[in-house]
Amino acid sequence: MKINFNELKEIEVQNMNGGNGIVKSKMFLNKECKIIKAILKPNSSMGKHTQKNNEFIYVISGQAKIIIEDKEEIINKDEVHYCPLGSTHEILNNTNEDLVLLDITAEK
Repeated sequence: MKINFNELKEIEVQNMNGGNGIVKSKMFLNKECKIIKAILKPNSSMGKHTQKNNEFIYVISGQAKIIIEDKEEIINKDEVHYCPLGSTHEILNNTNEDLVLLDITAEK
């Protein structure tokens, strides 16, 4: 199955999960998975939240600061952050450029 993000509607969320700033995203969702292309504007964040499924976050461009279970990770372009079921994390863009992510979550 082909997913073309250029054909999906973009939504803009202010203060996602209690974070700061704006997150723009395009999402594909079915009963098996959720695939999101997200853009965190400079100095924006996705607030702390607990995973209900396993989640993989691939950095397409920019740099993500991810705090998982109170430990900090810096994830750069072409690197992946894995957040297992039940763990708590938040994602921050503390840079002056957009952070572009691909978020893949198994829904089973």
